[in-house]
Amino acid sequence: MTKALLKDWLGSSRVLAWAQRADTPRVAVLMYHDLCEDGDLDNWMRVPVSRFLAQLSACAEVGAFVAPADLEAPERLPRDRLSFLLTFDDGYVNNARLAAPLLRARGIPALFCVSTGPVSRGDPFWTDVVVTPLQARRLTRLDLGPLGLGEFRFRAAPAAGRWDDIQRLLVAIKALGNEDQPPVAAVLAWFRETFAGDLRTHLPRFRPLDPQEIRSLAADGGFAFASHGHEHRILTRLDDAALRESLVGSRRLLEEATGAPVTQLAYPNGDHDPRVTGAVAAAGYTLAYTTRPGLVAGRRDALALPRVAVGGFDSPAVLRFQLLRALWRWRRQESGRPLEIVRRAREETS
Repeated sequence: MTKALLKDWLGSSRVLAWAQRADTPRVAVLMYHDLCEDGDLDNWMRVPVSRFLAQLSACAEVGAFVAPADLEAPERLPRDRLSFLLTFDDGYVNNARLAAPLLRARGIPALFCVSTGPVSRGDPFWTDVVVTPLQARRLTRLDLGPLGLGEFRFRAAPAAGRWDDIQRLLVAIKALGNEDQPPVAAVLAWFRETFAGDLRTHLPRFRPLDPQEIRSLAADGGFAFASHGHEHRILTRLDDAALRESLVGSRRLLEEATGAPVTQLAYPNGDHDPRVTGAVAAAGYTLAYTTRPGLVAGRRDALALPRVAVGGFDSPAVLRFQLLRALWRWRRQESGRPLEIVRRAREETS
């Protein structure tokens, strides 16, 4: 069996349905960012509507969708199948414009993890300032040597391979610091000046939510809000005062906008350490999500919960394969070896 065929087989709903058998609650917290209309600028962090619906269907075949509050009340969770909690990081307008109507029509709850600084000002997220012109112009080369980053090349196709190249640029920029620090600010200023026309054309479709849109979403009982920091800055790089301000300030702003308690948080970029988790607890948060892959099951660190990342290039089979890998990790921790799980799955589903 070739690697591609094995991945397709492991990504089948029958194998996933078998592998998830257990008598204990397990939650796959799905990490989304944004949606877009089919045919818009491709982006791993932005899922086209038709693919999003296919991903929801793939999950519904094998499990049940649960609300954010259910993680604090595990007795409400199914024991015989996976539970799915949908989370959306950053706070894009398409959470309200595209995702919410689709979820509402299907009775699916969601948690929107919002960076309150961009929402308050209406500023675009810095990653979109970089990625938007690359995709709008389909650039294959970018020389950032004068800014200390060197030259980057991007494949014209395929989409997923091209995104790997773009991701290398984003990682290089993140390594310079947070966006308010001079090296990163200089890079972003160059992009804004060089590609001003592209940004004016495309960024309005990918702007942050505004406060009124947050209030409207919060009025729907199926949707809840979590903090994603105030300025989407990597929390481990903030000093103690700035860290507290980000955590406490974002929580206060969200509670004012939604009229509901905000006790959950998603770490920007997933970065956290004992100092950060201590500050998170002191700020009144009871659950916090990382970008570490895995399932929430059994005993857990409530301030370092794993998630399953879902991207714009992930087919339903790829999503199911990611869920299967998360189940392998959990079963290996609980009782055994992944290869034995695969062997038994092949026997029982053949």
